[in-house]
Amino acid sequence: MSKTRDPHLEDYRRKRDPVRTPEPFGADASLPSGRAIPAAGPGFVVQKHWARNMHFDLRLELEGVLKSWAVPKGPSTRVEEKRLAVHVEDHPLEYGNFEGVIPSGNYGAGSVIVWDRGWFRSFKPEDPLEQYARGKMELELFGFKLRGRWTLVRMGKKEKEWLLLKKADGSATEYEAIDRYPESVISGLTVEEMRDVPGTVAAVRDRVRSLNAPSGNASARKVPLTLATLATHPPSGPEWCFEIKYDGVRVLAWRKDDEVQLTGRSGEDITGRYPEIADALRALAIPRFLLDGEIVAEDEGGRPSFQRLQARMGLTRPRDIEAARARVPVRGMFFDCLNLEGHDLRKLPLVQRKELLARVLPPLGTVQRCDHVLEHGEAFFAAASEMGLEGIVAKRLMSPYSGRRSADWIKVKCDRRDVFVIGGYTEPQGSRARFGALHVGRYEGTRLVYVTKVGTGFDTAGLEKIAQALEPLRRATSPFEVGSPSGRGNHWVEPRLVCEIRFTEWTDDGGLRHPTFMGLRPDKKPDDCRPEEPLRLTEGPMEDGDHAPRAEKPAREATGVRRPSPSAATREVRLTNLKKVFWPEGYTKGDLIGYYESVAPLLLPYLRDRPVVLTRYPDGITGKSFFQKDAPVFVPDWVPTVTVHSDDTERDIRYFVIDDLESLRYVANLATIPLHVWSARVGSLEKPDWLVLDLDPKEAPFAHVVQVARALKTILDDLTLPSYIKTSGATGLHVLIPMGRRYTHEETRTFARLLAMLTVDAVPEISTVARAIKGRGGKVYVDFGQNGRGNTIVAPYSVRPLPGAPASCPLRWDEVTARLDPARFTIKTLPKRFESMADPIVEVLGEGVDVAAAIAGIERRMDPGAPRKETPGKGAPRKGTARKRGRS
Repeated sequence: MSKTRDPHLEDYRRKRDPVRTPEPFGADASLPSGRAIPAAGPGFVVQKHWARNMHFDLRLELEGVLKSWAVPKGPSTRVEEKRLAVHVEDHPLEYGNFEGVIPSGNYGAGSVIVWDRGWFRSFKPEDPLEQYARGKMELELFGFKLRGRWTLVRMGKKEKEWLLLKKADGSATEYEAIDRYPESVISGLTVEEMRDVPGTVAAVRDRVRSLNAPSGNASARKVPLTLATLATHPPSGPEWCFEIKYDGVRVLAWRKDDEVQLTGRSGEDITGRYPEIADALRALAIPRFLLDGEIVAEDEGGRPSFQRLQARMGLTRPRDIEAARARVPVRGMFFDCLNLEGHDLRKLPLVQRKELLARVLPPLGTVQRCDHVLEHGEAFFAAASEMGLEGIVAKRLMSPYSGRRSADWIKVKCDRRDVFVIGGYTEPQGSRARFGALHVGRYEGTRLVYVTKVGTGFDTAGLEKIAQALEPLRRATSPFEVGSPSGRGNHWVEPRLVCEIRFTEWTDDGGLRHPTFMGLRPDKKPDDCRPEEPLRLTEGPMEDGDHAPRAEKPAREATGVRRPSPSAATREVRLTNLKKVFWPEGYTKGDLIGYYESVAPLLLPYLRDRPVVLTRYPDGITGKSFFQKDAPVFVPDWVPTVTVHSDDTERDIRYFVIDDLESLRYVANLATIPLHVWSARVGSLEKPDWLVLDLDPKEAPFAHVVQVARALKTILDDLTLPSYIKTSGATGLHVLIPMGRRYTHEETRTFARLLAMLTVDAVPEISTVARAIKGRGGKVYVDFGQNGRGNTIVAPYSVRPLPGAPASCPLRWDEVTARLDPARFTIKTLPKRFESMADPIVEVLGEGVDVAAAIAGIERRMDPGAPRKETPGKGAPRKGTARKRGRS
C-alpha cells in the first residue's frame, strides 16, 4: 500500500490526538514491521477491534486512503449471508498495519489486530472507484482468510448503511472464518491477547519452563535437520500425525528480538532473498525462537508450486528481489519449534513442540504454522492426491527432533519426483535455442550413474538461465561412470548443478518414463542425489487387537516400485477403528457402519446411479470435518464414480456413486456421516427425479413446521399431486414430489417456487420465502432453492452429525401431527421401525407429475369461475391414466 496525505483524513485527525494515541496519522514516511507484501492490486485490510463492543473494520485502498466500514458481526464466508457495514471516516494507508492498544479516554479505546489483509480487484469491468460512487462494489478479495467474490452495496439512500455479502463461489464456506481463525495475521495474537502482550509472552515462557526443556540457545547453522524417510504408503494409527509435504525450500528461521536469520538446507544465509518472511517473523509477538519449515510460492489454485518459486530462488540483487515480491509472493510454512525463549525443545515429544509452535505463529499469514490431522493417514493421503499436492509427511507424535534421517518421519509422494545431477546436454533441434535436453544421473556410492535425458518442462527464459549456468562448467569428457550416452551431439559439464524432475514411473532398465524438468535446486548438493530405499509399512497386531504399522526391511532397489491396486473382483472393505467414539452419547464408528448396513436395502434405491457428496468426520462429530465431492484417485476400482463438469468451479468433479452394499460400507468406513445426493441420476443429470420443498424452522417452533407441512399437503391434494415427506434429520421436514425425469432443473425450480408462494399465501403468519434469517421474523422458511443442477439434499435414512445420532426418516402423512418428534428417529430406533413397515416414500422415484395440469389447477384455484381447460402437450396426462394422490 502506498501512502498519500489527503484532505479526506481531516475527519479522522479531528477525532484523534497524536500525543495520546499510537494510531498513525498519515504523515510517517516509513511503514512499521510486518508491512503488507507488495501486491498485484490495491490493498484491503480487515481489523478486529475490541472497543466498547467487539466489531470488525473493513478497509479498502481508494483515492490514496483507506475507505472504511465498521462490520459489527464481521464478514461472513457463508453464501449470501448479509452483514451490516457502517461507512465510517477514511483512514490513512498506514492504518492497514496498525496493531496495538488505543488508550482509555481516546476515540475507539481498546485493542486492535489485523485479522486479515491482501489485495482486491473488481470482477466487473467498471472501475472500483466508480462502483463506490454508485453505491455497489463487486469485489474479488485475495487475502489469507477472505478470498473470492463479494458484494458491498449501499442500502437505498442511506449514505452510511451498507451490506456486505459473500457470493457463491469455490471460496465460500459452511463455517465462519471469524470463528475458526481468531488470530492476527501479523502478530499471531487474538484481540484479547493484544490487551496484555507482556502477560501473553510470560504465559508462553511459563509453559516452556513447565515442560522442563533445558536452557540453551541454538544457532540455525549448528542445528542439523531432521529428514523424512521415503515409504510406499502412509501409516495410520493414533500415534501418528500427518502434514502436507510442501513443494518449497527447507528453511530454519531464527529470531532474537529484532534480529532475524533464515538459513537454507545447505547452511547458506537466505534472509535477504525473502525479506517478507523476515519482516513477518520480526512482527510476531514472541521475541526469541528457532523454527523449522519451508518457504513456498503458491499457484493460482493456492497449491504450493516449486516452478513459481524458481523465480525467487536465484535472486540476489535487492532491486530484483523487491520487483519479484509482488509478482511471486512467498509464505513461510513452519511445522516445528526447536528453540523457544532460550530453551532447547528438541528432546521434547513432537506433540508438545506442536503445542508451543501454535503459541508462536498464526494459522494463516505470511508466516504460519502448518496444520495437521491425526490418525487417518490413508484418507489424508487420498485427499492430498486428489488436490494435486506433492505428498504427505507422517510423524510420530512422541518422537524427539533427531537431527538426522529418521523412520519417525515418513514421507509418501503423490506423484513421483526426485532430484538429479546434471552432467551434460544435447544440441538443440528445430527452433529450440541453447540446448535440446539435459543428461541427468545420481550417485550410487562414489560413482555417478546415468539415468536419462529430459527435454520437456523448459520455457525460453528457463533455457537461457540454465544455459548460462552450464557454460562455465563445460568439460571434454562425460562425468557419468556408468551408462553414459555415446555418439555425436552430446556436451558434458562438471556435475555441480542439481535439478528436480517429475516422472510417471521408473523403467525396467533404470530410466524414467515421461520425465519433465521442474527446476534447478540450488538448495540441494550433488551428493544428495542418491536412490532412496522406501520403507514398506505392514500391519502388526497390537495387544488390544488393533493394528499399528511396522517397518519391514527396505527393498534393495527403489526403481520400478508401484503401489498395487486390487482387482475389480476384490470387493471387500477392511473396516478400521470400529471402537472409536463418534457421538457424545457413546455411539461409535462401528455403530455408524452397522446402521448403514442394516438400512442398506431401504437406502440404496435413493443412492443408486446418483452423484453423492460425502461429509467426513474422522474424529467424530465434535472434531474437524470436511466435504468431499471428488472421489480420491486411489479409491478402489470397484467403487463406481462419475465425472461431471461444474460450471461454477470450471472443472470436472469425480463424484462417488453408491450402487451396492460394499460401496456403502467403503464410504462409511471413511468416517462419512451424512450422505447428500443429487436429485438426478447418471444418464439424465439434467432432469431430476423429485422436487423438494425444505421446511426450515431455524428460530420457529417445530409445531409451526408441522402446520406448514399440513397446509402444503392440502394444496397438493387439491391439485391431485402425489407428495411424500421425511424428516431432514435435524429440525426440519422435506416434502418431495415425484418429477419422473420429465422436466429440467430450471422448470422444477420454477414450479417449486410457485408451490412455496402458495404455501406462504395459505399460512402467512407462520411461513416465509425470505432466505436471510433476519428477514424471516421467526417464521418457517419454505426453501425451494434446493432444486437445481448440482444441488443436494440429505438422503432418506442418512445419519446426521448431531447429538443423539438422528437420521432422516421417511414418514407417513398421518404421522405428521403435533405429536411428531424428529429426534426419536436415530441410528438405534430407525432400523427397528422399518422391520415391519414398508418405505412410505419410495414411490417418489416413480412416474412424475403432470406440471401443466397442476398449473392449470392453480389457475382455477386462483380464479374459481374460470372454465376448465384441457392441457395438451408435454405435461398432459395419458388417456385412461388416473393421477396418483399422496398418502394421507
